Amino acid sequence: MNRPEHRDEFDEPAGKVGMNQPSEEGSGGGGKHLLLFVDDEENILHALRRLFRKEPYEILTAVSAKEGLSLIASKPVSLIVSDHRMPEMEGTEFLAKVRERNPDIMRIMLTGYTDMKAAVEAINQSQVYRYISKPWNDDDLRLTVREALRHYDLVQSNRNLNELVKEQNKELYDINRSLESKVRERTKALEMKNLELEAGFQDMLELFMGLMEMKNPALVGHARRAAVLSKAIAAHLSLPEEEQRICEAAALLMDSGILGYPDSLAKKKIEEMDAVEQALWQKHPLLGQATLKRIKRLEPVGQIIRSHHEHYDGSGFPDRLKGERIPLPSQIVAVSDTFDLLLNPPEATGRASVSEALKALEKERGRRFDPAVVHVVGEIIEKVQETISSDEVKVSLEELKEGMTLARDLKTAGGILLLPAQSRLQTAHLEKIQNFHRIDPIIGQITIYRNVKDFNSSGR
Repeated sequence: MNRPEHRDEFDEPAGKVGMNQPSEEGSGGGGKHLLLFVDDEENILHALRRLFRKEPYEILTAVSAKEGLSLIASKPVSLIVSDHRMPEMEGTEFLAKVRERNPDIMRIMLTGYTDMKAAVEAINQSQVYRYISKPWNDDDLRLTVREALRHYDLVQSNRNLNELVKEQNKELYDINRSLESKVRERTKALEMKNLELEAGFQDMLELFMGLMEMKNPALVGHARRAAVLSKAIAAHLSLPEEEQRICEAAALLMDSGILGYPDSLAKKKIEEMDAVEQALWQKHPLLGQATLKRIKRLEPVGQIIRSHHEHYDGSGFPDRLKGERIPLPSQIVAVSDTFDLLLNPPEATGRASVSEALKALEKERGRRFDPAVVHVVGEIIEKVQETISSDEVKVSLEELKEGMTLARDLKTAGGILLLPAQSRLQTAHLEKIQNFHRIDPIIGQITIYRNVKDFNSSGR
């Protein structure tokens, strides 16, 4: 070899050629990378160990390719630096065997300046990360090892992420099975009242809205507003009346796919989710379709829900549809969904004005959204504003009834929050409100969402 041997107190005794023990730092217990140096000349192994003694690695050495193969079978080696010219088995053959047995191990080969044939073989057969000519430059070799280990870490991280995704997919499969069981149960109940529900399409929508409200009350108000806008857009585009109804229903039930999700995920903002959670969340249009497909009247609605997160330029999900391949009702729901979230975000801050929301849609024209649908929103905005505002009404404390939905936070005169907006009133809520009112009164009228059934029963 071309590097002279300089022995110091860190060198192994010459008699330990075959022992190949890790350095004093241990062998993998602390999470350090384990490096294996293979060379038939012990002085080269000493030189390599000296070179890396201050680096945060653990070191193994082998004096033959056969011994190196034995070590990788029992040790979690991350990287191998091997000489090419060795008796019994050359470096190219050795590294090719390493690649066959453990392709994740990073492979670096040392060759002489004139040994270009070996370098080509190393690249073609062994797919080495890099070959280095001897005598090597210490800084270059250290940097090469460092970069190779970064690549190794990236591969391992990607594999771990893929394993997490597989686990999440299994969980999603279990959720699907559970959801299908729930759907079967609900379907049986719905079939018993099929004649009644056939005459009342709205009753079926309200049933699912109630289930969604139990999962996340804030979704219901958003869905109702998006439904108003979706129907108005569909009408302006002169869609058939049945398609207008489907647009409205799809907007109401666009988030029905979250019914099978854990509450911790269903109530998270997208930007707060990690990569695995986002991948799971992107399945909700498919789950929404699965929820509705067993109900004949709602099957077309499920088809629209499946595609409401597709983007006009083909970058959406779940099917990466593009342009006119995306059903027009799905494109309408997508625009309505985003427009309402801009005007009425879940958090109190960050609320956009109408003009700001329209500008935001314009920026996504032809990318996320169908240009024709975006254009219609600008044309009908005044009418839509009036329609949305008419969805709310003020009532007195005495007029509150079970089943009504709060449009605003309900607070006492002292500022105590009794119930948040989007809460659907139940008997226990009404009792709580009356009890607090006696101690800390509720001043003025209470804003709720208009519901035809509530007001028909009270004569309004």
